[in-house]
Amino acid sequence: MKMKKSKITALILAVALVMSGCSSSDDKTQQTTDTTAQTSTNTVTEATTVPKTTSGDPVEITFTYWGSGAEKEAIEASIATFEDAYPNIKVKGMHIPSEDFLTKLNAMIAAGETPDISYSASWKCQFGEDGLIYNFFDLAKGDPDLSVDKYLDTCWWNWSPTESAGPIMANVTTSLMYNADMFKEANVDLPPTTVDSAWSWEEFVDVAQQLTIDSSGRNAKDPNFDSNNISQYGIMFSPNWNVYMPFVYSNGGGYLNEDMTGLGLNDPAAAKVIQNFADLINVYHVAPTAIQSNSMPAAATALASKQAAMYIDGSWNHLDLSKAGINWGVGVLPINQNYTTFLDGGSLIVFKATEHLKETMLLYKWITNPESSAEITEMFRTIWLPVQKEYYTDAKKLDFWASEDLPARPTGFKDAVVLSTYENQVIATEIDVKNFNEINTLVNSSLDQVWSGDKTAEEAMTEVKDQVDSLVDGTYSGNRS
Repeated sequence: MKMKKSKITALILAVALVMSGCSSSDDKTQQTTDTTAQTSTNTVTEATTVPKTTSGDPVEITFTYWGSGAEKEAIEASIATFEDAYPNIKVKGMHIPSEDFLTKLNAMIAAGETPDISYSASWKCQFGEDGLIYNFFDLAKGDPDLSVDKYLDTCWWNWSPTESAGPIMANVTTSLMYNADMFKEANVDLPPTTVDSAWSWEEFVDVAQQLTIDSSGRNAKDPNFDSNNISQYGIMFSPNWNVYMPFVYSNGGGYLNEDMTGLGLNDPAAAKVIQNFADLINVYHVAPTAIQSNSMPAAATALASKQAAMYIDGSWNHLDLSKAGINWGVGVLPINQNYTTFLDGGSLIVFKATEHLKETMLLYKWITNPESSAEITEMFRTIWLPVQKEYYTDAKKLDFWASEDLPARPTGFKDAVVLSTYENQVIATEIDVKNFNEINTLVNSSLDQVWSGDKTAEEAMTEVKDQVDSLVDGTYSGNRS
């Protein structure tokens, strides 16, 4: 690889958590209601493959993680349930803010206080190459509970063909969310929920124009529309790779070029997609500018306050939307040809420094089992999507977490979010591209000029290409990403 293995601490400290496999919702997210928790308790079975124990010498293991207030509460409660099931195991849970996570983790390692098990982002593959964490394939040998065949094929954080940090612990995906009442008020049909009926980009723009309203009540299709005084936007989107890459892949482009020796976002197929998103801001005026977006709220609040009618971002926003008290829904992404998207998320990594591997693996299974406890089940019914195949192929298990009777699973969820992704998934960009954090930092900085309208996507990506190309070292899968 071109990046030296000793550069662990030089990895980007602002860990990319947008599709970390855990919620990036802020601490305003409330804990799930007692009623919902009771419902979960009534349906959760014992962890079917994790034997419980009441004997053995007491041990303590350390578990580091990040997450919103709701996720922190859920993890703490699940740890308590785990300790009840395994009285000889004490779990020291350490919640670390996402922005400080890698810095704190590196400091713990340097001080000889390495945790036993931890949340992780794309930097985990560097940890693997540096020999700090276990190869999951070794841990899985002889353990039917961890059989590779049980997991989705695209969800592996591998740093070589035979070495892996493990499967994603819990999936998230890119989602089109909307305020249904705003559609009704504008007399506009709701977004489609099936891939076969997905909007084209042109249809999507047209709808966004109809839903963008100026202070005089005119929409963006009106010749007298005042783009300087907009009271309601048709669309907001997170200007990150997880939003534009499904469209890039669907358009025949890639993050890297065809031979994986350099950046691919400057190629016409990819640059066109990025330019399309920029044009929502600067040409059609249906999305807020980058400066305006900085002072605007996240998806749930933006939709609830009617600042935006649609929002494209991660599915982790569904929990907050379910608590926002609005009539909300989800649709398929506006991709009507070669629909391509991905599941993404972090994985739990097990450090070689652990002195209690057996007990650590029991906790691993507990947290990644959608049915281990009421608290974990609730996470899989609101923020997370499972990574085990059976939860997509078995109708009963699919209903367990994706039933549209659940508060965070609106009508159309199974088609628009689950099936559209499951049936059209590739490996997520951040999982596959080597040195992704370093590369994407350069890309994001350059894209600021695109979102502001100062440069075209092709110009900006071409200008940054030389810098990026020096970091490009292909993909972990060996296929173009």
